[in-house]
Amino acid sequence: MKPETMSLFEREMRDQVAAAREALDHAERKNDPLLVQAAQAHLDGLVDLARRNGVDVSATTQLTA
Repeated sequence: MKPETMSLFEREMRDQVAAAREALDHAERKNDPLLVQAAQAHLDGLVDLARRNGVDVSATTQLTA
């Protein structure tokens, strides 16, 4: 979807999911299990929120599975 056709909420959700994915990657590099767990839970919550609101973030979260 082109950025100009997305609502502000859709753009924000995509940005938030991308940032959460980066945080998870960072936590995994630090090799801190508690930090990884917290980052994964945050990412999962954002993905769930986006899906409940009809925002497709699958392209943003392809690497999470």
